[in-house]
Amino acid sequence: ISTAKADLKDTQNKISAANERIDNWRSQEQDSTLDLTKKKKFKTNSDFMKDYVFWINDYFIPTLEKIEEHRMHTINEEFNDLFQKFFSLLIEDDGKEARIDEGFTPLITQDGYEQDIQFLSGGEKTSVALAYRLALNSIVQKVSTGMKSNLLILDEPTDGFSSEQLGKVREVLDELECPQIIIVSHEKELDSFADQIFTVTKSRGNSKITAGTPSQK
Repeated sequence: ISTAKADLKDTQNKISAANERIDNWRSQEQDSTLDLTKKKKFKTNSDFMKDYVFWINDYFIPTLEKIEEHRMHTINEEFNDLFQKFFSLLIEDDGKEARIDEGFTPLITQDGYEQDIQFLSGGEKTSVALAYRLALNSIVQKVSTGMKSNLLILDEPTDGFSSEQLGKVREVLDELECPQIIIVSHEKELDSFADQIFTVTKSRGNSKITAGTPSQK
């Protein structure tokens, strides 16, 4: 009887230990089930994001690049037309032509041969710069919806111009159709183009500003 009781107790201890292991396994099973559910969810999200990445890389980005390329090509053509128009107004030379390349760099040709801008005369360089600035201003005003302005400021736009080129400036300004233009210049010939003239003179380090109209000068 004593041996049987000892065996019974030992068996009960084994059963208790086995039940404890079963409870642990069940707990591990629940944890594994939850972990598996999370991993399945992560995999679903991962597959979803992979589809997004594939769509963005293979469709969306190339489409945007095509749109941007087409848009920039259109802007380049408009810019080139404006640049050529302003340049032709300032330079009366049938053999000299100007255009804008794909990188928006001005190119000058003389009788069909490309000419380095550094070798142009002072007035021609100024004409290139002014035509470029005016073309750029027109394009920016057109494509930038948040930059609507009726004011254009030109600082020394005619440096190195001949008297004939100065006379062409009025035609250029008329082409702009800008309601208000401010020109900073030392050229007296431009006074006749202005509705209002502000003259700045210096005396002993102090600046004095006087206002007037062309008829009062």
